[in-house]
Amino acid sequence: MTLRGGCLLAVFVLAACTTPEPAGEEDATVASEPEMTVAPENMPTPPGLLLSEKDKATCLANGGTVERRGMMQTETCVTAYSDAGKVCTDGDDCEGKCLAYGQVGSPPGAKVEGICERDDRTFGCFGIVEDGAIEAGLCVD
Repeated sequence: MTLRGGCLLAVFVLAACTTPEPAGEEDATVASEPEMTVAPENMPTPPGLLLSEKDKATCLANGGTVERRGMMQTETCVTAYSDAGKVCTDGDDCEGKCLAYGQVGSPPGAKVEGICERDDRTFGCFGIVEDGAIEAGLCVD
């Protein structure tokens, strides 16, 4: 077999390994694939992820706000803490938890200062600070 014949054979073998697109459907396939975007604030939430009207009213009456949180954008009642952002070394220093953001990879027991969490529905990655040291690092969503 010559070099030219071998190259032609390789082209045919490789062409046989591909799946041809059905004629006339290329544009429909591309158009039907959803584009990855960030959901707008007014995007409808799937059923089961919304608070009932009664729960919303109770939340607002108790000083909370209704917000969408997490990857599923579940409606939840959020209550802010008055000491949010205050420097802390222990959960006893805060209404909520004492958190060390950006230090999740620190070994347990590492000495750090944290800040008091802003509300009772903290999402994201953070370390929990107790007795001036990271007790645990976790990610919540």
